[in-house]
Amino acid sequence: MGEAMTLISDGQFADDRYEAAAMHLSPDEVAAIAWHGIVVNAWNRVAISSRYEVKP
Repeated sequence: MGEAMTLISDGQFADDRYEAAAMHLSPDEVAAIAWHGIVVNAWNRVAISSRYEVKP
C-alpha cells in the first residue's frame, strides 16, 4: 500500500489495492500507513527541491 501511494504519477491509488490492505488491516492501521506515505513523500519533495545531497 505504501509503495502504491508513492507512484501517483502512474495514476490514482487503485481501489483494489486499498481493498486488499483493508482486508488485513484495521481502519486505523490503513490511515497510519496512508499518513506515513504522505509524510515520506512530503520530505522527499522538500529534499529534492532543495537539492539536498545524500552522502553514500
